Amino acid sequence: MGVSLITSTFINLVKFWVESTETLVKYDFVNRLTKDEMKDLKAKIETELYFRDNDHDKDNFYNFFERELSSLLNECYYKSYRTKIECHICENYISKTIRKKFEIVNPSKKECTIRIPFGAEMQRVEQVESSRLYQIKKFVVDSTDFTKDINERIYILDNCPENSDAYCIKVHTYWDIKVKKKCTIDMVIETIVPLNDVCFSNKITRPCKDYSVIFILNDPSYQLSWHSFGFMGNHKDRIIEEPMDNGLEIGFKDWILPGDGVVISITK
Repeated sequence: MGVSLITSTFINLVKFWVESTETLVKYDFVNRLTKDEMKDLKAKIETELYFRDNDHDKDNFYNFFERELSSLLNECYYKSYRTKIECHICENYISKTIRKKFEIVNPSKKECTIRIPFGAEMQRVEQVESSRLYQIKKFVVDSTDFTKDINERIYILDNCPENSDAYCIKVHTYWDIKVKKKCTIDMVIETIVPLNDVCFSNKITRPCKDYSVIFILNDPSYQLSWHSFGFMGNHKDRIIEEPMDNGLEIGFKDWILPGDGVVISITK
């Protein structure tokens, strides 16, 4: 009985130590705090942040939050980000018309420069020239049309040495815009991919307050499936899904983070 008691106690201690360590590593301990403990934690964090060695030349707790969090809160974000994809199944390829419209807001008092990237890694399509695989049909910043200008700067690299798989064509360009308070971007891109390239991904590059994707497939012999990733993938209960006759709409009516998005695939 003595050995059994000691063994049981030892196992419980190890289990407690493992669970406690796991809780601390995953920050789950915050969920277990009482209201008074939360207030005490808040007071300690404030002490570390504001009242202890606020030397801006040192790599301390205060400056970590000043750099990492303040930069995120003061940088530009998407007030809304709308994407609509119209997908057409052709005889030997799939064509997509991608319409994007998003509003960038600058919360700081300083004018900033935002880089709008364009590009993709593409597969070859029989009887289709490389220049037709990715085309920018519209690019408007507020009320100024830069469609012609951006197309003059687009760069297509065939047999890209960085890619050893089928995605051997790299399309790339960008456009820098200056944002004082806010700016609206409106663009249309057309792509052509082979019939076996059945996935479409859409992700954001900045924090976003209101995100939505509409995917329309004009072929009843195919069906759609999708999944979210990043922060969105961990909060599926807050994702809004609206089925449509020939497609679906996915939305997230709360803040999401850079790198979040969805992947949509089609299956015959």
